[in-house]
Amino acid sequence: MLHTISPQDMRDMEQAFLKGTGYPSVLLMEHAAQAVVRELAALAGEGGRVLFLCGGGNNGGDGCAAARLWMQRGGRADVWLLKSPSQMKGDAGMNACLLNACGASLNVLYGEAPELPADCAAVVDALYGTGLSRALEGAALSAVQRVNQSGLPVVAVDIPSGVDGATGQALGEAVRASVTVTFHRPKHGHLLFPGRALAGRLVVEDIGILPEWDGAQGYDVLGEQDARALLPVRARDAHKGTNGHVLVVAGSEGMAGAACLCASAALRAGAGLVTAACPLPVLLPMQTSVPCATARVVADGGQLDARAGKKLYDLMQERRALAVGPGLGRGEGVWRAIEPLVKSDVPKVVDADALNLLAQAKARVGGNTVLTPHPGEMARLCGVTTQAILAAPVDFAQQLAADMDCCVLLKGATTIIAQGEDVTLNVTGCEGMGTGGCGDVLTGVIAGLLGQGMSPMDAARAGAYYHGRAGEAAQAALGARAMTAADVCAQLRIE
Repeated sequence: MLHTISPQDMRDMEQAFLKGTGYPSVLLMEHAAQAVVRELAALAGEGGRVLFLCGGGNNGGDGCAAARLWMQRGGRADVWLLKSPSQMKGDAGMNACLLNACGASLNVLYGEAPELPADCAAVVDALYGTGLSRALEGAALSAVQRVNQSGLPVVAVDIPSGVDGATGQALGEAVRASVTVTFHRPKHGHLLFPGRALAGRLVVEDIGILPEWDGAQGYDVLGEQDARALLPVRARDAHKGTNGHVLVVAGSEGMAGAACLCASAALRAGAGLVTAACPLPVLLPMQTSVPCATARVVADGGQLDARAGKKLYDLMQERRALAVGPGLGRGEGVWRAIEPLVKSDVPKVVDADALNLLAQAKARVGGNTVLTPHPGEMARLCGVTTQAILAAPVDFAQQLAADMDCCVLLKGATTIIAQGEDVTLNVTGCEGMGTGGCGDVLTGVIAGLLGQGMSPMDAARAGAYYHGRAGEAAQAALGARAMTAADVCAQLRIE
């Protein structure tokens, strides 16, 4: 499994490794530079002219070493420095002076950056590393603006300059990289937006730090084998009664599709039985569109009302997992109907309208719960703005999980799943999934996995992974604009 690491933990670990082993730090810089040049050759072609932007610290030292290696391969190197080689210290200073001695074209920037060379094939961004915590300014800002305006391919060293390595936030103007070469482990900011978008293709390279020196905790990032390992073993003599019975409480007049998508996804996730508890107007669409699910009418009107509460409570007693919320509406009686379910200890997913009603009621959820808000719903649950959620999504997900004593899945292009001290980032999915109903599919998938006995955290992690992979498959088949949530559901492959 892939694990991220915070920039501070990376610096601490690197220093401990160097001090504890006596390993020459300049070798780490050389290994980093070699990795950068390998990626650069694919973008610029052998012998091409490349502009290297080098700061005054170790990131700039990596850039200077890469420029020297590029020249040794027969390439042309133009180097823009934020400090003169004599002002740079340690390994960075040594590599800058060595580059100067090799006859590279050096230009120390003191103000506005010049125009890029006309025949430049690519740019290497080595201005700042992952420790930057302020907006770019002065010569660095001018250089980054020139590069972004040029449209040239960019290889970022460790992280695009202007991106916070811990949070992924752009601190102002930031480099838009084609490829980012980072070292040892990805940093949090590589996988959190907008840093993930600015980083381009992420390459993680080993630079020689021995694994036994790495005890830092980070965020988990599931791969295919990791997700598959979470799934329960399906017995050869399994039947519908042993694979979990899921109760889907969803839908209202005009929103029957939400209930249908949720129920279909629960079945696709492997639930043995799915029962949809719904208002009367949802019955016909449900039984027509999802013939493998059963349906129970619990309200004669267009939405659930308080009188439905007793029927729902009775239905809940015989079910192994619940999916509550998609398309329910926010009528006066809906919360009274679903409140006993939301506060129960039956494994469940609470989504969509149920989340908004939960926020309005300022209520808590029962045990074994997965909350699946998008940033707007998360903002209402936390009592902050959506912008605040987007600026610190992991922090808010962890805080809400602690406050509610549950698992929180914060939806987004990078989905964050948090419970206790554990955080998982899901990076599957695609832009075509930005269409109505995809969240209802996710709710059904997680409920289906809960019904098979998975824990809330594992069901949320695996559900997010396979939901994203289904979206990728739908987009590959139909394109980002043509695909719908029904196509995502049809592409679910959980095995």
